[in-house]
Amino acid sequence: MVLAVFTGASGRDSIISRTLGNVLLPAERGITHAAVGVADRYNRIFNYDELEAENEELRKQVTELTRQLEAAQSAVTENLELREMLGITERNTEFTYQAAEVVGRTLDEWSSVLTIDAGSAEGLEKNDSVVTARGMVGYISELSEHSAQVTTVIDSNMSAGALVNRTGELGVAEGNYQLMGDGRLKVSYLSKDADVVVGDTVQTSGTGGIFPKGLAIGTVESVQTESDGMSNYAVLKPMVDIMSLTNVYIITEVTSE
Repeated sequence: MVLAVFTGASGRDSIISRTLGNVLLPAERGITHAAVGVADRYNRIFNYDELEAENEELRKQVTELTRQLEAAQSAVTENLELREMLGITERNTEFTYQAAEVVGRTLDEWSSVLTIDAGSAEGLEKNDSVVTARGMVGYISELSEHSAQVTTVIDSNMSAGALVNRTGELGVAEGNYQLMGDGRLKVSYLSKDADVVVGDTVQTSGTGGIFPKGLAIGTVESVQTESDGMSNYAVLKPMVDIMSLTNVYIITEVTSE
């Protein structure tokens, strides 16, 4: 004790002070680490509400930006469709069109039907053809004042006279239960030696009384033989993607064939 006091009073670094410092160093480190941990827990506890509020605000901003992006993409797609349709109407002056928006759809193993927001009040009639700039969608099968049901090109209730553009081969385009799930339809009643190959495009022939001539139906994906072995049929991929449709156009009048 005397030595410690003497060396302390004289301003010298004593052996005892050095020894005590070495002994207490681990304890000092432990105390410092514990203090930092306590401070960190304190900040997390008392700043949690603030951080949660900030995260919630960021989530809202992300949601709003996502909504704006989807709206912008939809507007771009609709604008492109309108431009394409304008070109179609300018080239096909014999048709009169009514625009409509797809507001519902029933796409299952039994049917493929769209609901649109136009009806008899907008000049629509049953069996009117429904199209886009890319091709045929289907026909009006049910009608009310301001809405209508559209039986699509892949529905098993749909059939239309068909023409292979390249060769002039005739057949009947029709929906099929087995193909509908894959978004496909078939062209039936092709002869065994019909000149139809993968990649051929098919359009309406104008026969059958519903669809006017020249509406693009789809492209041939395969040519197969019917189960009876007497004729062939072609599997078609529609020109129009039924699942992604947002806007359609109804042919309300045909002035010439």
